[in-house]
Amino acid sequence: MSLLQAVPSASFLRSGVEVRETPTGTAVGRTFKWAFIPAGQLWSDEDRREIQSRLDEFATRHGLQGATVRFGPDRLEVEVPRRLQVEQVIALQNWLDTERETLDVSQVP
Repeated sequence: MSLLQAVPSASFLRSGVEVRETPTGTAVGRTFKWAFIPAGQLWSDEDRREIQSRLDEFATRHGLQGATVRFGPDRLEVEVPRRLQVEQVIALQNWLDTERETLDVSQVP
């Protein structure tokens, strides 16, 4: 564990991914190219519930209970109500990559 903590964060963070501490925990976000259409205009409340449901299932398996997905104009952000370990940040990056495929603008009817 101390070896992972000694590794510079830039060595495991992917481009487009931002990790920041918030007053209530940690946020991991990824910028997406959604054809410059604000995410709020693309995704319905049902879409948002489905994405949160997928995150809830993922979070349970990775010790990220309480994680919440938030849509920004050009990004998805996952806020977790605690500090994350490197392995959890990497897992969230993978989840965001998977969601990118699911949320691809070409999939929107």
